[in-house]
Amino acid sequence: MQLIIQTLLPLILLVILGWVLKKTIADDSWTTVLNKLSVYLLFPALIFSGMIKVKLETIDDFSFIYGNFIILVAIIFTLYFGLKYLGLKKSMVNTYVISVFFGNVGYLGVPIVSSIIPNGQGLVSMHVALYTLILFTFGIGVLEFSVHKKLSSKILVDALKNPLLLAVLIAIVLLATDIKSPFVVLKTIDLLAGGATPIILISLGLFLARELPKVEYKHVVGLVGLKLFVVPMIFLLYFYLAGKSEVLAISVLEAGMPMAITPFILAELYPMEREIIAIGIVVSCLLSVFTLPLLMVLVGLV
Repeated sequence: MQLIIQTLLPLILLVILGWVLKKTIADDSWTTVLNKLSVYLLFPALIFSGMIKVKLETIDDFSFIYGNFIILVAIIFTLYFGLKYLGLKKSMVNTYVISVFFGNVGYLGVPIVSSIIPNGQGLVSMHVALYTLILFTFGIGVLEFSVHKKLSSKILVDALKNPLLLAVLIAIVLLATDIKSPFVVLKTIDLLAGGATPIILISLGLFLARELPKVEYKHVVGLVGLKLFVVPMIFLLYFYLAGKSEVLAISVLEAGMPMAITPFILAELYPMEREIIAIGIVVSCLLSVFTLPLLMVLVGLV
């Protein structure tokens, strides 16, 4: 638990810093500028930097990818069609679809899981890459469809203009072709990537310090409950049925990570409930101090 607290505390402090800035020297324009900087430059750099460092040669068995892929895609479409059937507005449907399946698998998942499982960083990186790939294909597809309301070539064209998806596609091409990027270019991207998380968290704090409109807290509870309890329980069932392997234990822990900041950034581009996402991120981070150790016990890692 100490490791989880040590990893989460800097995130919370950066959100608090953003809140303090808004109450002292910042105005609403700061949030807009920082979000655009994150969407078009820093976050694509973070995605690319993480994916390009995946060491495929360190992984002997890729079979876990198929199970994770099927479960995650099933969660996306179950939420999408189920919530549409219940009559929720499209911005709320989008919020559930993206926020529930995609957690903080990178910034939190990598250090936490790598510290528990020696030599597991390659497997963790593959999980992060899989989540990222699904988010920026199926996830972005759902968001684009909610904007255009029908399948068309324009959906594909608009999706390909998304800088976050472009970062994923370029990284995949370079990994598949084994093309080596110049060191200077990679170093520059790493520097940009290093600024992504703090800038986004400060922006989140700025946003939370505003006078927010009335929020339906039942949806905050719904998001956090699904993200921290229902989704990891689905992966825990998969863990027991498929043989209790170390790699599937990683899958359970990654599934149980709190809500990511990515949906908050995507809300800059697509119809989503930004206020609910912002509050859900903070609440899920605080609760994960208790839920993640429980998951570690259930998969036999402590």
